[in-house]
Amino acid sequence: MILALHVMLIIYWLLRFNKRIVGSLLTIILSYFFSSPILQPKSSFKALAKDQSFSIMSFNSQLAYFSGGKKEEVEKHQSKIAHFIKQEDADIVCLQEVRMAMSINLNYPYTKAYGFSQIHSKYEIVSSEKIEFDEKSTNNSCFADLKIQKDTIRVYNLHLESLHLGYEDYNLFKRKSDSQTGNEFQDNTKNLKHKIRLASSKRVNQVEKILRSIANSPYPTIICGDFNDVPQSYIYKKLTNNHKDAFIESGKGYGATYRQLILPFRIDYILAHKQWNAYNFEVLEDNLSDHQAIRCDIEFNQ
Repeated sequence: MILALHVMLIIYWLLRFNKRIVGSLLTIILSYFFSSPILQPKSSFKALAKDQSFSIMSFNSQLAYFSGGKKEEVEKHQSKIAHFIKQEDADIVCLQEVRMAMSINLNYPYTKAYGFSQIHSKYEIVSSEKIEFDEKSTNNSCFADLKIQKDTIRVYNLHLESLHLGYEDYNLFKRKSDSQTGNEFQDNTKNLKHKIRLASSKRVNQVEKILRSIANSPYPTIICGDFNDVPQSYIYKKLTNNHKDAFIESGKGYGATYRQLILPFRIDYILAHKQWNAYNFEVLEDNLSDHQAIRCDIEFNQ
């Protein structure tokens, strides 16, 4: 989310007419030209043979709090999420920030759950494991080995360290100077910067452990989940090593999956092993969480 911070700083310095805006502008311009493309002009569609492909979906369900935090609101909203996932009918579903009851509601033949992280599959799960991080975190990551036709693949479901944004963070740039003083505005900006720096540091450590797991995998890998970071980040660069970004391969538009800040950001991903091709990538527009669900088709039998 370092790019997000610079966007916010630009707005802050514009409001304060400060020349420091130049540094943030240069950061964004350079990141655009020397990192992953922001805009995809056209999608790549292909009708795939069922015995040579599978569909996969990733979704951070926000613990079904999107409609409110009361018990009846959560239960009703969780039913909506379950219905949505059933309608999409993907072969493999990776869920982050999901309640345990969802594994019952979806009725997939194979399911593995670790905390708030779940992998649902129409294919046999022959083994699975939670990824234990060295630092304390409220987020969960795991992987599952799936038997597809004659092949076995490993699917990673990642939920990397969150920013833990509060009310003041979300409203930082929504309020004018008549509702908060200049000092309050500056203090809130510094607090947000600290949260971003702390979360970024934790994500780097988490990714290093994930990369060691991927390197030791006996099977080709798919990486899904909420990375809590943008394509211009260090962790994106590391995780896309030997993997293709499904949005870059076959998506269209900006691919934004998180729209709760001033600008929309792409922080949810499906990364396919470099020997495979990704087609038909979509950002699903159903408003059921603070994240948008994503899905695509993977052609694996070349």
